[in-house]
Amino acid sequence: MSLEKLGWNTYFQDNFIPYSNNGFVAARVITQYKGNYIVRSEKGDFNSKLSGKFMYNADIKKDYPAVGDWVAIKIISDTEAIIYAILPRKSYFARKLAISGGRKIKNGIIVGGNIEEQIIGSNIDTAFIVSGLDNNFNICRIERYITLVRSSGANPIILLNKCDLCNNISHYLNEIYSIATDIDVYSISVLKNINMDIFDKFLCSGKTVVFLGSSGVGKSTIVNFLFGDEKQKTNAASSSNGKGRHTTTSSQLVSHSSGCSVIDTPGIRELQLWADEGILSESFQEIYSLIDKCKYSNCNHDKEAGCAVKDAIEDGTLTIERFNSYKSQLKELKILQDNKKSYSNNRIYNHHKRNMKRG
Repeated sequence: MSLEKLGWNTYFQDNFIPYSNNGFVAARVITQYKGNYIVRSEKGDFNSKLSGKFMYNADIKKDYPAVGDWVAIKIISDTEAIIYAILPRKSYFARKLAISGGRKIKNGIIVGGNIEEQIIGSNIDTAFIVSGLDNNFNICRIERYITLVRSSGANPIILLNKCDLCNNISHYLNEIYSIATDIDVYSISVLKNINMDIFDKFLCSGKTVVFLGSSGVGKSTIVNFLFGDEKQKTNAASSSNGKGRHTTTSSQLVSHSSGCSVIDTPGIRELQLWADEGILSESFQEIYSLIDKCKYSNCNHDKEAGCAVKDAIEDGTLTIERFNSYKSQLKELKILQDNKKSYSNNRIYNHHKRNMKRG
């Protein structure tokens, strides 16, 4: 397979020049499990491990390869290679690391534990946010996905799956339009083949798409349909609650016949935000427009006179649920920024202390 079909472009070519001059081969990570990686190059697929120098220099999880990364490898046999470096990422979808010690819930927000980000997939062009219309729909969850996708640098598209099971699709579409006027939304059904042709304009050669959503929304079923076979292993819906069981256990990149790369991800059960506060101005554009109209620059949007936000809630142009979602995300990101600073300072200190011992 050509590198261009895998998503290679001038951005990666320019960053690969130093490695190319030293005999390295460019490859893309298609699966990852613990310390083992499968990478794909023009010379084929290779089981790969990280070089000793790579592991020595890697301090946090973000430093390690993720599915979708472009890497510099050296081939050591017909089936094996060593990864020496990751090329700079054009974009990546990440969340706050879900598995971390010492956590607790405080005012509805997870605090404590390790302050690290977990990369779900990288170098993504389009991110499909999948929500089911079989009692899976959750507008707050979709708002959180929108924030994370906008932060990733990918283009968000919302898919309302299993529309054949819903008798009031327009209601859910209106809910989405009320929070995302600039994002394309499609209602689809794999079982009834409803609107599945919308993927034709997204599955383009050299592009990378990812499917995101909670367990059971039908991501793997969509991928199966697109590939025309059982590329992803799916389970039948539970007879007790009608919801699909979690099937994909790790992210993986699959090459489509169109030349597009498709990343299927596990169902995300715990969606902790990892982003900068500034991204909320994109996720909550209408609220920021109202804030700019408030009489006072330090308005708390509570009891102040001349508060445009309060007026919008009172006249029904802004729902209290939407505003509360904004406040919740803002509070979570402020806590995250404070914790990141503290964690970064401790990491720098420990790194210096480790180097002093080695010296």
